This record gives sequence, structure tokens and C-alpha cells, in this order.
Amino acid sequence: MTISSISAAPAGLRVRKVTSVPASNFRFELATPADNSELQQFSRNAEMPGVIRFSFEREPDYFGALCVEGRQSEVLVCRGTGTGRIRATGHRSIKPVFVNGQPMPVGYLSGLRLEEPVRNRRILGRGYQFLRERHGDGRVPFYLTTIMEDNRHATAALLSRRCGLPKYHDFGRFCCMAISLNSRGASSVNTDLRVRNASAGDVSTIINFLQSEGRLRQFFPEYQVADFGTAGGLLAHLKWDDVFLVFRGDELVGVAAAWDQRGIRRWRVTGYANWLHALRLPFNLLAKMRRMPRLPKPGSTPDYFILSLVCIRSSDRAAFAALLEEMVRQKRRQYAFFLAGLHERDPLLPELLARPHFPLPSRLYVAAWEDGDTAVQKLDRGLVPYLELGSL
Repeated sequence: MTISSISAAPAGLRVRKVTSVPASNFRFELATPADNSELQQFSRNAEMPGVIRFSFEREPDYFGALCVEGRQSEVLVCRGTGTGRIRATGHRSIKPVFVNGQPMPVGYLSGLRLEEPVRNRRILGRGYQFLRERHGDGRVPFYLTTIMEDNRHATAALLSRRCGLPKYHDFGRFCCMAISLNSRGASSVNTDLRVRNASAGDVSTIINFLQSEGRLRQFFPEYQVADFGTAGGLLAHLKWDDVFLVFRGDELVGVAAAWDQRGIRRWRVTGYANWLHALRLPFNLLAKMRRMPRLPKPGSTPDYFILSLVCIRSSDRAAFAALLEEMVRQKRRQYAFFLAGLHERDPLLPELLARPHFPLPSRLYVAAWEDGDTAVQKLDRGLVPYLELGSL
């Protein structure tokens, strides 16, 4: 069984123009918690083709893991009419973010996984028709989504606007990367900056800071107190000790977090292209000397965390560098690397790019049907977009 996908990680959706399998052999519906085990198995088998092959697992509770994607999430599934077996999945999530500086709910599309028989434009179109029916509830004007830049088949299929698909508006490159914890940044740490770990007593200060500074980024999430330290919050499984605060004097000037989500969802390396598999060991020796992330053993879940909650007043690179240095110092013995991502226009991005890294670039799109055209046109493209990597 072969499954492909679209996501903010190495992926490859190949969509054929025609198929010998009639579209009537499939039906679309919403999954329920009773489908948890089948969804988990489907996710394990959803190997994402590429030079490095991954699966993305949501366990022990598939639906519970969706809390980080939005306050409300739906799992859309395609089933074979004969067997009732799941053949494709997709997620529609809704969460409040700052749009042009004001909080409003927007959608997020993710989790698109397709087995070979349903990987064609006709059935993909039927899936988007079902999604459009769900969109009819009027809760959001448009959707955010990401597609890997080297995933040309997915890009061609989704940007074609055929079969009733929404229009995908390109909002630039989202520079995602894996960074070794043995790396160092380019900026020297300013001695007038002080970094410490957060505690539960800081929650109000952190929320006020995120809401005042986050609204200066397009699509920054509108976090609430309940998102911290709760099983179903947007920041589920994020520990207070993993939130880092940077001060200049007594003034809070930046926040970032080292988010380990492996208790609810995680990447697993399933294999490599033949040539890379043969070179994995010598590559890892070279990577160690150059302080680059090493290639994990096939079948393993890497030791990693996700750089999250990146919110720095006035895009102060020195403050961001101080946060990163302290985070790396505390975490380098526990993890092999961390995942990070910022928009190509983010002034903080050079601090990440200066560290030895493995690039995983994707593009950010705003997807909308005709009823969302006006809202998309009103988006202030002068604001730098922010995507919470831990919710992708």
C-alpha cells in the first residue's frame, strides 16, 4: 500500500489525470473517535516519499493530538464503499489568530494523505467538494496551508483550481529547517540581556506580551491562559520550564519555547533514497565534524523539539540570539536537533540560517473560495507572516 501526502515536511502527492477506479467507489464523511485505531494505523503507513522518507504519527489519541492545530478540528476521510476502509484523510482546523492586527478565526488545512487508488484529480476534487460543504458553516473566510517547495505534483494539482478547488494565494517561503544543538549562532550574546525559564506565575505576563507583540505579525495565534498547561490547549504538553523569557533590565523583550510534542504526535524516519542510505554513515561522520544534524536510523523517532512561541519585541536579533543560546545550552544533552521555521521576510531568520542546518523549505498559501476573496484582498502583505511550527 502506497500513501502520499501534503504537509510542512518532506512530502510528495502525485495526482493522475485519469484513473481506472470509478469515483463512485468512494465516499466522503467525517471521522469519529471510534475511528481512532484505524486513523493511527493509516497515519503510520502514510510514508512521505522523498530523499528522506517520514511518517507522522498521532498517538495515543489521534483526535486529542489535533488540539494543537486549532480550537476545533474535523477529520475528513475518504472510504471505499465496498470495504468501508479509510483510503484518504484531511484535516480542517479553526483557531483565532491576528489578522491585520485584530483577532479573528481562520482555518488551517493539513493531514492530506492519499492511497494510490484515490490519488487522482477527479477524486481529489470530490474531496474538496466535501470540504467546501463543511466550509459552508461560515466560521472562517479562508484557510492557511503549506506545501513543500519540491513537491511539484502537489503544487500543480492544488493550484490548478480544477474540480472546484479553492484559489491558493502564494504568501511566500516558509523557511523550515533542522538545526543541530551543537551549533552556535552568528551574533554574540549581549551582556545586558538576561534569560530565564518561565514558571506558572508568569502566565499573565506572557499572555499580555504575546498578544501585544504577536499582533504585529500576520497570523500569529491569539493564545489564552487556558492554552498553557492543559491537555487540550493550543500548547498541549508544553512545560513551563521549556518556555524561555529574555529581559533587558526588568523589561520582558522576548519569548520562545522548546516544545517536545512526542507524547502526542511525532515524526518517524521510515527510510532514505538508496544513494543516501548508502552514504548515511559517512554523512553522519561529516555532519558531526561540521555540527550538522545527523541522519537518524530508519524506523526511529529522532530526539528533537520544536522551536515555538517565537515573539521578540522590535525583532531584536540580540534578544533572539540570547534566547537561542540559553535554550541550546540547556537542551543539547537531551536532544539531537530542533526544528525551526520562520517566514523568509522575518528579520529574525538570519539568526537561524547562521547555524548549520538541514533546510526543509515550504511555501505558505492562503486558500479561499469566492466568498473569501474580499477577506484575502484586505490582508496587509506588509506584515510579516508567522506560522506556529508546532501546530503544523
